[in-house]
Amino acid sequence: MNKKISPDDFLNEIKQSKNIAVTGFRWTGTPQLLLRKIRQSFDQSGKPNGITIIFTSSATDPGIDFLAHPKLLNCSYGSYYGSIPKIRALAQKNLIKAYSFPQGQISLLFREIARGSPGLISKVGINTYVDPKINGGKINHITKRDMVFRMQIDNKDYLFYKSIPIDTVLIRGSIADLNGNISMIDEPIKTEFLSMAQAGRTSGGKIFVQVLSESKEPLSPELIDLPSHLVDGYIVAENPENDHRHTNKYTKNISFLSKTSYKKEYTENNDPIYKSVIARKALNFIVPNSNVILGQGLPELVGINIRKNRKKYYNITTFMESGVIGGIPERRPDFGVAFGPKSFLTQDNQFVGFNGGHMDIAVLSFVEFDEHGNVNVSVLGDRYYGCGGYIDICHAVKTIIFVGSFTAKGLKIVDLNNKINIINEGKIKKARKKVEEITFASSNDNNFQNILIITERCIFKIEESKVILVNVFPGIDLQKDILNQMEFKPLISDKLL
Repeated sequence: MNKKISPDDFLNEIKQSKNIAVTGFRWTGTPQLLLRKIRQSFDQSGKPNGITIIFTSSATDPGIDFLAHPKLLNCSYGSYYGSIPKIRALAQKNLIKAYSFPQGQISLLFREIARGSPGLISKVGINTYVDPKINGGKINHITKRDMVFRMQIDNKDYLFYKSIPIDTVLIRGSIADLNGNISMIDEPIKTEFLSMAQAGRTSGGKIFVQVLSESKEPLSPELIDLPSHLVDGYIVAENPENDHRHTNKYTKNISFLSKTSYKKEYTENNDPIYKSVIARKALNFIVPNSNVILGQGLPELVGINIRKNRKKYYNITTFMESGVIGGIPERRPDFGVAFGPKSFLTQDNQFVGFNGGHMDIAVLSFVEFDEHGNVNVSVLGDRYYGCGGYIDICHAVKTIIFVGSFTAKGLKIVDLNNKINIINEGKIKKARKKVEEITFASSNDNNFQNILIITERCIFKIEESKVILVNVFPGIDLQKDILNQMEFKPLISDKLL
């Protein structure tokens, strides 16, 4: 049976869609053509309308921002809103309902939907903003329906993430044969396409795949990642530069697919001095032979420094929430891929390892921290970003290294022979009495974790919900540069360096 369909056929199929799940990690894995066609259909006919969108990471540029219209979009379930500004604006203006859940929990929820389960039972998210005792992951005031619940099993607390029926699934793949078998061979990340497709089929929905090319002969079994019984139709993207790029910067880069194809060192030299200092200090806590998770932002620079010190860190393996393992992680706007990766997991399987405690070290950015050691990364001023994979990553990793500047808005420093001089202090204090939103909760059972906060002027340790100052860098005045810039007084270690 030939499952190739035209864009017009696709438009006819999706006009009655209500709950749509979409793959994508920024540009990578995002079915741009299919999303653009949905908006085109709405603009021309008013259909579909009132839809709910379900995604893990942000499918961007513009990706799901194609759907940003208050009559087209009714509700959004996702983890990260920082790179979908149009949908974020609709949510913050109370024009659509919106939730922000941990990326891994949404990814794993697709498995539960596929199994016909009522939802996902997990300890991930307890005591963070996702916990229903705080706000249950609701972004705004018009979002009323509870989708996360507390429950107990053997007197232990868990969260229950409720299943969402899915009637339409949009996936991006590489090659289709006429029967509808799909290969992901040229995709730099593998998303959670299989569990998402199975969730759609279990829900009685339809699965559509955007591909770059088609094979006139049946694909060989070892190349098939998504078998034809889970595909209702595939559409060929005729304009890859516009609709099927590897990343924001590259239409295609084989270095994202091959372990041996990328030889050059990838560096940046335009980072502010304070970021370089923080990245260098963080490197002192990276143990050789470790499995290291690198987050977005400043942690990307830590990854570059690891690769500069190949001799010492030769056996470091880096992991990304997108499922990419090893290689040299790319930086924004192409975060999520890596030059010369060692291997790939689908995103849901990557989070199984993260939730299960397989990782040694996580390097993550912070927006602010408070006197109890809670960390916020999901709200930045008047912008709502969400947690992405942050809550999942923090859950069971053995060592967490939070990195970020001590103050924001105007900070400038000079680093002369490892002596720090604050030239201009930032206007915003990031050591707060209370954080705006709890993305990392120190109140959880973190006794098995080593938790550090590294800034350009000092290092803190979090123990038993207490913030302890353990290191002040040369050139920094304890009172003027640290204590006066905090809204609370930390404990000060007797062994202060």
